This record gives sequence, structure tokens and C-alpha cells, in this order.
Amino acid sequence: MINPIARRSQMAPVGRAVRAYVSPVERPSGTSSPFDPAAQGQFDLESPPSPWLDLGWVENFQRTAGTKYEALRSGPSGSITVQYRSQPEARVDFDLPSWGKLQMAIAGGSQQMNVLAVLPLSPPQGSGGTAIPPSPLQSGSTLTELVLTSDQLANYNVGDMVAVDSDYTGTIGYVGAGAPAAYLSSPLNPSSQSDFIRRVTFNVSRVSSKTSTSLLLAQSLIGVPTGGMGVQRVMAFVDREGSSFFQEWSGLFVIVGETGGRACFYYPRLQVAASGVETRQQFAAPVFGHMLHASLHALPTVDGNDGETVLCYRSYFPSADAALF
Repeated sequence: MINPIARRSQMAPVGRAVRAYVSPVERPSGTSSPFDPAAQGQFDLESPPSPWLDLGWVENFQRTAGTKYEALRSGPSGSITVQYRSQPEARVDFDLPSWGKLQMAIAGGSQQMNVLAVLPLSPPQGSGGTAIPPSPLQSGSTLTELVLTSDQLANYNVGDMVAVDSDYTGTIGYVGAGAPAAYLSSPLNPSSQSDFIRRVTFNVSRVSSKTSTSLLLAQSLIGVPTGGMGVQRVMAFVDREGSSFFQEWSGLFVIVGETGGRACFYYPRLQVAASGVETRQQFAAPVFGHMLHASLHALPTVDGNDGETVLCYRSYFPSADAALF
């Protein structure tokens, strides 16, 4: 028989940090990426299932519930007879020690732009000047291999960052392969802005090696390469405070218990709640860390099992032999 005291000691999900994952929301329909505790209880932290993307470990994770609780009162003494909830609201805040395109997008909230390599003497722009023309993607390309003609391969070196996406042709709406990267309410000039989608796309990676026909990528692209796409070299990432686009992602935050248990917080829809700022993490003076701070609002979704409005799901997976209550 298992000692009940030992089993109760297993109930606390004591963890050292919180691991964060996001997945793009399908913007036109508002469809979010599912996290089913029954099917994904053993969510692989090191290799999350598609379409989830790893944000890494986060610091200072804080959940805030802002939903109002109202009451109806009756009788001479004004006793509470019925309670109800109004103005559902929830928020999540955290700091990101790691900087990258995805991390900057989550913390910044608006278009997260790729600074494309520019032509010589290009007039300077805050988000990058006139870019070197793209290399046409050839058939046979995959999420981890970009097939190019031999003359175009010479333009790239191992270690280069690249963006892979379609030419802009004057359309409006959401753009970007793999994840909505921007929204255009009115068309741009396609003759001068043909590189726009590659300027904002999340379909980026780093060249890990080259063959005689292709670039091999260090990380898988999030959008499938298709005919008509182009490849351009990326020099840096940049975001802008004050632009109009709102990022929207599904979020999953995992506390990995040192005793074996696991707590998960799943937000079907998250949008930025504040402009991008940084927080300072002091090390041995004068060295310090500069962390990205993310502040996100939870948007409501409907649970298909009962039609209830939901902002967040909190699930707990007890460790083996732990008491259940």
C-alpha cells in the first residue's frame, strides 16, 4: 500500500521556470490551434507538435483575471440571490530572456519585419531600403531545403538568414506563409513593393550548409515552400511602435514539476495589450540582461462541448502515485 503522506507530497507542481509555446491563429476565420489535454498531455517540450512553435523559457510569468463578478440582491437586507460574471477579461505577462523574430513579435505586437539585404547606395529606411532582388525558388524545395539555380546559390553563405515567401502583387488582407504577418486594408504599389511579404513573413530560417543545388536550413520553415516564392537574405529583425497591425496567437505555458507533475495554461487567442518594452535583469555589475516584456490580452472563444465562452484553460497532470485531492 502506498503511503498517503508520500502521495500527498507529490501534489505540488514545483518548477524552476515556465516554458512557452505559441501557434498562429487563422485570422480570417478566427480559428485557434487546439491543445487537448487528453491527447497532448505528454506535450513534447523539446519538439512540440505542429503548428506549435517554441518560445523558450520565460521569466516572471504572471496571469491576471479581470472578469467582473456581479450580484443581484433582493429583500429588505439586500441579500445576494444570484451571482453572474460580466465583461470577461484575462491577461498574461512574462519576460523573454531570448531574442528572436518570434519573441520580438510576441512582445512587440505589430508587424515584425525582416530587414532585407539592400542594393548598394540604396536610400536608408528605418525598416530597410531597396532590397537585392529575390532568388526564384525552384521545384523540389521543402521546409528544410531551398533549391536554387547555381548562379543564385552563389549569393548565399552558410550562416545567412533568409526569408522565403511570395511576391506582393497588390492584394489586400492578411499576408505571410505559415502565419499571418501583416494586414493590408488598401493595396500597395506592387511595382515598388514586390518584396513586402518577404519583409514581414515569419517564414525565415538560417542557412546551415550548402549543396551544389540547394541551401540546407538549420530550422524548419513554418510555411510550405510553393512555386512562385522567392528567397532573400535577411540582415536583422525590426519592429515599430505605433503601427496598426495586432499579432494574434494561441498560447501554451507549461510549468514542469520537479516531482513529475505538470501544469498547463492554454489560451486559445492572445493579442498584445501594451507596446513593446524591455526589462533589465541584473548580473554582476556592470553586466546586465535585456529581456523582452510581453503583455497579452486573452480574447474569448467558445468551447465546443457546451457552448460556454472561455478565455483560458488550466489543466494539471498529476505525477505518478500523487494524491488526487
